[in-house]
Amino acid sequence: MKIVLVYSDVSGVERYGSRKFYHGVGYVSAVLKKAGHETSLIYLQRELSGEEFLAEVEAESPDLVGFSSTTHQHLFVERYAAVLKQHHPGVFVLSGGTHATLSPADVIACESIDAACVGEGEHTILELVERLEQGKDYVDVRNLWLRRNGEVIRNPLRPLVADLDDLPFADREIFDYDDMLAHNDAWIDMMSGRGCPYNCSYCCNPGLKKRFRGLGRYVRFRSVPHVMAEIRAIRERYPIKVINFQDDTFTLDREWTLEFCKAYGEEFGYPFWINTRVERIESDEEVVAALASAGCQGIRVGIESGNEWLRATILKRSMTNDEIIRAFRLVKRYGLQVYSCNMLGLPGETAEMIQETIELNRKLEPDEFQFSVFYPYPMTELYDQTVGKGMLCEGESLTSYYAKASILDLPDLTPEEIEKGYDGFVALKRELALKRRSPLKYRIYKVLSVFTGGDIERVRMVFHQLKGLLRRWA
Repeated sequence: MKIVLVYSDVSGVERYGSRKFYHGVGYVSAVLKKAGHETSLIYLQRELSGEEFLAEVEAESPDLVGFSSTTHQHLFVERYAAVLKQHHPGVFVLSGGTHATLSPADVIACESIDAACVGEGEHTILELVERLEQGKDYVDVRNLWLRRNGEVIRNPLRPLVADLDDLPFADREIFDYDDMLAHNDAWIDMMSGRGCPYNCSYCCNPGLKKRFRGLGRYVRFRSVPHVMAEIRAIRERYPIKVINFQDDTFTLDREWTLEFCKAYGEEFGYPFWINTRVERIESDEEVVAALASAGCQGIRVGIESGNEWLRATILKRSMTNDEIIRAFRLVKRYGLQVYSCNMLGLPGETAEMIQETIELNRKLEPDEFQFSVFYPYPMTELYDQTVGKGMLCEGESLTSYYAKASILDLPDLTPEEIEKGYDGFVALKRELALKRRSPLKYRIYKVLSVFTGGDIERVRMVFHQLKGLLRRWA
């Protein structure tokens, strides 16, 4: 069969500078290709007209169109599924990915979508495709929610993939990977495992663990030799400058991490980045030393809030500020770069707490940091709380989590305070970049901030006026 996969990432390229590789789509395509089916990808990086979208689909003449999207992007899935069904009612339309797993009732409520894939999709979509090809009924395919005679059928979930080594390497060709690497300076995204055991209240992992209970181990890692084999396969086909591991917590299994570092360091010389948690590195110098020795260039760590009460009580992240500071000092001592992740606009947060997060980052001096306004995702604890307390504004949605706006009506934070806090993060980013680039200019900047009472716009205005005077005097 011919399958067109559609990944919705409207405006993503504007944020990241290039298209991104998404493993879920890559794995589904690899499994389908291995079984002899033909796949292609429509990467929605901008809003298309209905005619443009139809032209791209019709060029492939598919038997099935499978959408994949996040919650932010689901509105585009509904829009283009409706266009497709209007002109080609016989094409089977499936929607999977993060949003379909988190909120399948929302997905299957769209009459233009024939089925929602809940959970891991590799074997589900392969079984669906084979039944369609053979003309067999697919009503009982596990992991699918679908409609039949006006009724929504919620099929049970299949066991999780027990051994990730059994899956083929994710299909990169479908993403026009050569062009992607040309635009992202040859950063190779990889995954070494699936799942996260932590219970952060804003994350989908606790809900997914509950949904998949009894279906096998939720947290799984590929074997180190299997990861090494994929890197070799990528090296034979593509240029590599940096390998970027996207696992939620790369250092979760300490022995696996040490085995990986030894094997990687002996064979490869590419710098690599990972995600981890403060608890997994703060008091484990051996792991940090092994990462540095293997060529780890940097780590990304979630701080989320600089207020310990908010972080522990609202976000369910129990690390202290002192532990965060010690972790940053340790990794910097070994020459690793650090990237911090932060949120603002949280339930229970005040303007003073946002400033605490800014000040903690100023003290930590991360090499780079991310900040975003909190968005409540379905099937998370904070989503349930915001809905239960009437904070969620009806009908509000955002297509990106990098917007300044919040879709919540927060009793302790005004929209103006959120926007001011967001601007404070922007100013800190510039400030830290200036400190790295020119310590002298940074000292002048800090002196000016004292005389202007910390008014960022006044500081910038005076700073630029001084630079202009110095140029004239020179």
